[in-house]
Amino acid sequence: MRLIQKLSGLFFATCLSLSATAQDFNTQVTINTPKIQSVDPKIFKNLETAIEEFMNTRNWIEDNFEPEERIELNIVITIDKELSQTDFEGQMTIQASRPVYKSGYNSVLFQNLDKQFKFTYGEYERLDFSENTFTSNLTSTLAFYAYVILGMDYDSFSELGGEDHLQKAQDILNSVPRGAAEGWTASGGGIVNRSRYWIIENLLSPRMQDMRRAMYQYYMLGLDRIAQEDQTEKGLAAVLSALETIDASNQSNPNSMWVQLFSDAKKDEIINLFKVADFNTKRKVYGIMVKLDGTRANDYRVLLK
Repeated sequence: MRLIQKLSGLFFATCLSLSATAQDFNTQVTINTPKIQSVDPKIFKNLETAIEEFMNTRNWIEDNFEPEERIELNIVITIDKELSQTDFEGQMTIQASRPVYKSGYNSVLFQNLDKQFKFTYGEYERLDFSENTFTSNLTSTLAFYAYVILGMDYDSFSELGGEDHLQKAQDILNSVPRGAAEGWTASGGGIVNRSRYWIIENLLSPRMQDMRRAMYQYYMLGLDRIAQEDQTEKGLAAVLSALETIDASNQSNPNSMWVQLFSDAKKDEIINLFKVADFNTKRKVYGIMVKLDGTRANDYRVLLK
């Protein structure tokens, strides 16, 4: 069982081979086509199924995920332009959540709106992917996010535990031919800091390692303890300590993609965790989150009541 392996720190010593039906993700896909008129809508229904099968049935890693341990993954693709009968342009929203130990609650690990998403798909087309060869922008983008999310998941159970998975995401980015599609470079389209390039650059950058270590503190030492009645106080203290580490990292590396991703995913969770804390703790959390997530400062004011 993967959770027992993680809780004991034995990630790779007890790796098991997965069967063809094993799942690392429990994926749901929705495709919206508000501006598409000439393409048969059935194609997009087939694409929803194809992406779900691609994400759910592939053996992305060697560890064995029990059904209750799978990462919940929601993908919403909104197609804005029909470039041809098989070529499309739009945006993709990805949200991934990991279960919190003994709580029945899933905590958002990763949330991102990818606005530079072009892909090709023909009806009933098989989605192929090779780690070492660029096959299509569709499968490379999906695989990139799969490994980013797996890396963040493993970071949440062990300090820097997701390094191998994040390196695979980096390898996918490096395998994309220059000019093959938008979203893979450091700049372009006026969406500099939200590209796939900056996501993986931040996650693997030595200057952001303290923030990655804070994810272990936030999840494993924090959230996973809070659900245990005798560990709640220690768990909240660990979450606060993680926020302080993230704040320090943000001061050293202002406006980083990593901090944006964290803030996007965690606002509601942090408010809910600390709204019943003592006033001094709530004031500390408020001060940190206003610095990390200033555009939502009014939302955090509930912590001052």
